[in-house]
Amino acid sequence: MKRSRAAIDPLLAEVQAEIDYLEQVEDAVRQASETSTEDLQALQEIRSELIAQGYMEDPDQRLRESDESTDFRHYKTPSGFEVWVGRNNRQNDRLTRLASDYDLWFHTQEIPGSHVLLRLSAGDAPERSDLQYVANVSAYFSRARQSDRAPVVYTEPRHVYKPKGAKPGMVIYKQERILWGEPQHFQP
Repeated sequence: MKRSRAAIDPLLAEVQAEIDYLEQVEDAVRQASETSTEDLQALQEIRSELIAQGYMEDPDQRLRESDESTDFRHYKTPSGFEVWVGRNNRQNDRLTRLASDYDLWFHTQEIPGSHVLLRLSAGDAPERSDLQYVANVSAYFSRARQSDRAPVVYTEPRHVYKPKGAKPGMVIYKQERILWGEPQHFQP
């Protein structure tokens, strides 16, 4: 049976969305390669996420929800602003929901990676060096880690949306600005 192009395009879009999601999961697993307590927790959350999404079976036949974890990676910019980095897709979702109106949200452009939040208060104005630092962090915690440079978008959290029915960690954004992150200039 031959399908029309209109019928195929939504299928291709759905398959591409699935590929994007699995690449995001793969990147989170690769980043959690250390054996710290936080990394083990992140891997357990990824496992729970894959069970919830139907990619794995739960041997106990029950889902373990660890969505309340806020064990993000934490760093400080040159001016002392907090930077939060999601360790997996569930944390990325939670981080984006916890963002205040004053924060800035960062992510590598069209490259799987962590959601990153520059925590700001009313009246705070980050320096260019702070923005570059967060762009470097975003590039480092992405699939572009081994690159010299990677495009990083940033915007206000109110411009970041989770489409209805989207997988964990998948968002769309608008009114973004672009910086070039240099992952090699970030040392965790």
